[in-house]
Amino acid sequence: MKKRILLFTLVAGLGSVVFSSYHGGAAISGYDCTGAESAGTGMQANPTGCAASGSGCHATSATTGITVAMELDSAGTPTTYWKAGHTYTVKITGTNTTGNTLPKYGFQIAALKGTTSAATEHDAGTLSGAPAGTHITAAVAPYTYVQLSIAEQSSAIALSGTSFTQSFTWTAPAAGTGSVSFWGAANFVNGNGVQDAGDLWNTTHITATEIVSNAGVASIGNELTIKVYPNPATTSCNLQLLNAEPGTYALQIFSMNGSAVITRPIEVNNAIESAGINTSNWASGLYNVVIEKDGNKKSLIIVKQ
Repeated sequence: MKKRILLFTLVAGLGSVVFSSYHGGAAISGYDCTGAESAGTGMQANPTGCAASGSGCHATSATTGITVAMELDSAGTPTTYWKAGHTYTVKITGTNTTGNTLPKYGFQIAALKGTTSAATEHDAGTLSGAPAGTHITAAVAPYTYVQLSIAEQSSAIALSGTSFTQSFTWTAPAAGTGSVSFWGAANFVNGNGVQDAGDLWNTTHITATEIVSNAGVASIGNELTIKVYPNPATTSCNLQLLNAEPGTYALQIFSMNGSAVITRPIEVNNAIESAGINTSNWASGLYNVVIEKDGNKKSLIIVKQ
């Protein structure tokens, strides 16, 4: 990459990089290094890892000893599904296993409509909740050739140990958006003040599928029975659907203040179908379990001790 691109201090469906002249973030200087926008042409062709061949800014290719993991969480539980308007946590973790002393890091994260990089990109949902030392750069500024909003570091971040984790809030987009992806990049730098190939990076991305209430399911009907046991629950419980038509059902569990703690589909193949629910991280109280399809709902209450 060009020296002016120097990667940002850099978690898979969002990315970041650190460097001496752009330690405040590559996106603020007009570069998406996550790989989400690598398929563009001309000024829209953002270099994955912000490292173009022969630039000398960072290593010219990804380093296997730098690993990047991304995760989408619903109330602390990893998920690969999302429902319109609900909030989730998107997390990126970078780890340096090269054995090299790399005392600082940078990162970027982007949320993309669709699952692959294309010439024209669109944000999927909204990133928010930037922790100290980070910021979220809107797609419209300062450069129009960065089409996505990017979460990244806002200043050089010192590394304690060999790994880091950064988390942001993601609010899901409107119903009908379809599958989305989260893209991330991490850069570990030697901190020598020189834009050189001793700064090592890698990227990843993950995908999440939209929960659609009427996804091929016949109407619930009055014969469907929902049971939860044990109830009250302590660390876990089992949800059982009796007399259920085969198909995909949407499961949602809400606290009494309306916050979603679980949002995911249940595939029903038999007249009796069971699903385990981890309640260990729930606060004590009442929770509303909702099973939905075709706009028809049935619900019951779980008590968490």
